Amino acid sequence: MRSHRYSDVEPLRDPDTGQWNTDEIKRRAKGWAAVLLALAVLGAGGALVAAKGYEFYMGAKTAKDYVGAGTGETQVVIPKSSTALQIGKILADGGVIKDAKKFQDTALTRPDLWGKVQAGKFKLAKEVPSLTALQQLVDPTRAIHNWMSVPEGWRIDPQLVDVLAKGMKLPAPDVKAFLTTKARPNDYGYPAWVSPTGAAGPVAFEGLLFPDKYDVQDGATLEAQTKAIAGNFNAVMARLDFKTKAQALSFGDPKDTENTKAYKALIVASIIEKEVFRAEDRAKVARVIYNRLAKGVQLQFDSTVAYSVNKTGTVWTTADERDCKKNPSPYNTYCVKGLPPTPISAPAEAALSAALNPEAGDWMFFVPINLDTGETKFSVTDAEHNAARAELQAWCLASPENKKKCA
Repeated sequence: MRSHRYSDVEPLRDPDTGQWNTDEIKRRAKGWAAVLLALAVLGAGGALVAAKGYEFYMGAKTAKDYVGAGTGETQVVIPKSSTALQIGKILADGGVIKDAKKFQDTALTRPDLWGKVQAGKFKLAKEVPSLTALQQLVDPTRAIHNWMSVPEGWRIDPQLVDVLAKGMKLPAPDVKAFLTTKARPNDYGYPAWVSPTGAAGPVAFEGLLFPDKYDVQDGATLEAQTKAIAGNFNAVMARLDFKTKAQALSFGDPKDTENTKAYKALIVASIIEKEVFRAEDRAKVARVIYNRLAKGVQLQFDSTVAYSVNKTGTVWTTADERDCKKNPSPYNTYCVKGLPPTPISAPAEAALSAALNPEAGDWMFFVPINLDTGETKFSVTDAEHNAARAELQAWCLASPENKKKCA
């Protein structure tokens, strides 16, 4: 009888005859079936564990965060200097996110986004993940603006009073009282030189409300908005190096200090803003002003006289308005020597720059000869100036439309 190595396992075939051992096959089949059944049970259990694990993970994740693109929209207001947690609470209260702390954690992990978040009013999708909410806050298309435009060349009362009252939805008398009798510029961020006396007064803010477009936040106070305008004014002055460059100018008064020189340069800019609008004329007007101040003669500008009699929309004046006895105002530059005591308008940056950089020349006069184009002639002598004035008169008489513009 042939021996073999597997004394405890019967072969599936008889080693001598090669025939299948059916009893052994049946026995082994039962074992395999048991193994397969056990594996099936284990596999089902693993799948169940995996499913439960995923369900737990998603539950933990969504407990503090929404998933998906969100539903609907809402508006939120983010105050200045808000922390991530404070913003998170605002967003959670508005239905934008689920959990304020989750938003804080998200902001801390994304400094690239958090560093761009600013105060303001925003239109946001509701029920979104914290990361999506953070991304929306830095999306410029989501910001809601209430723009208020301050035009160049306008005076405080009534023009800029009305602009601020309408833009801030406040009563015009309250705005006027604040700007003309109550507030002092130096208390709202303006430099000391803009108000040499440091006091409030009817014209304390004249020339200081820098022409630009401002975003008025909901509930903004006059104090807060004035500080915002002052910040813009200061930025422009720093860019022009205004106070330093003003020291090189002469206003005909040896008693001028550094502060009064800077303030007088602002006054000059306000006159330039009212007298001409073509870029090529501004620095020439500045030169005329400085030439006349140096010689001690009256400036004789209708723009300052118009300011003294509260005219807006025109710089044309009458003989009575220019008369020294009938109008002894310090703004009547047909009578007084030197500059008026304050600016007469809000000058834009181009006029401010022209005041600092007068063009070289001997001009003593200028007059527009075409009110539509703004074409202006500059003269050295009285005779040249009279000839230019005759050109203006001819233009005024050229048509009924022109005549109305010269009234």
